[in-house]
Amino acid sequence: MKKLFSLLFLLPFFAMAQEKIINHTVAPKESYSSIGRLYNINGRELANYNNLEYEKGLTIGQVLKVLFKEGTPIVAQQPIIKTETVIPKNTPSVKPNGEAIYHSVASKETLYGVSKKYNVSIADIKKWNSLTVDDLSEGAKIIVGYSGTNSKAVTIVKKEVAPEEVKNPVIETPKVIEVKKIEPANEIKPIATTVSVKTIGTGFDGGFFKTAFDTKEGWEVTKENGTAAVFKSTSGWNDGKYYCLHNSAVQGSIAKITNNANGKIIYAKVLDLIPDIKQNSGIVLRISNAAASELGVVENQFDCTINYSK
Repeated sequence: MKKLFSLLFLLPFFAMAQEKIINHTVAPKESYSSIGRLYNINGRELANYNNLEYEKGLTIGQVLKVLFKEGTPIVAQQPIIKTETVIPKNTPSVKPNGEAIYHSVASKETLYGVSKKYNVSIADIKKWNSLTVDDLSEGAKIIVGYSGTNSKAVTIVKKEVAPEEVKNPVIETPKVIEVKKIEPANEIKPIATTVSVKTIGTGFDGGFFKTAFDTKEGWEVTKENGTAAVFKSTSGWNDGKYYCLHNSAVQGSIAKITNNANGKIIYAKVLDLIPDIKQNSGIVLRISNAAASELGVVENQFDCTINYSK
């Protein structure tokens, strides 16, 4: 009898162990929606959990509590570096000769735009800065070349100290020491930013959310055709939980997505709106790369049909 009582007493603690609360410090340009995408939760739910009004937005340095379920994948995010001058800890095994050349990322600036500005490849920028994703954070300083290499107009920042590894560092305004103009010896054409998607079949028969879409009653389903693109996420590869971004669908609802090229179908949960940036121009939908693999997509963009609830 005592053993049974002890087991009943401990059951709530086992349930609680599956969840934990994470403190997230708000960085520049972050919103409820962008923070929610990091943890695969809805932005309004995040505001409600912190007893805050979604419409009033956030302030830099504000701390939010995030109810995080252990095992839930977090979307990869480009870290923001807290120092005036940066020496990356994970530098390439083979460096070009000369002093590193840095660039301070402006608002809405993309990796493609930076590569075109300095006439270097995206692959080199990612290698020099040990980047694993294509997104850049405003205010971050990245290596765009080394003195003696081909580039148009560069900003050189003197190296002082290596940055500390922090999860949510505060960005300070960088000091530009010197600006030099170097005429390129040979014109280098920018490399296209098309991202190839692995065509490995995950075999989840439309994904984890298929049943939720098929059994939902009372939905007013809207049909839309257009161009879709892909974003990187760790979600869906092992459990078939696919996610998407859409500007008209109800957040948290399930959308049925068809690849018009081969007729394959997946079901994805709507996380948030599509970010209003230049690279999303003409895009009606973004899906996770695991969902794209299930659809048999071989390019970064494809023609699709979407059935969703407004």
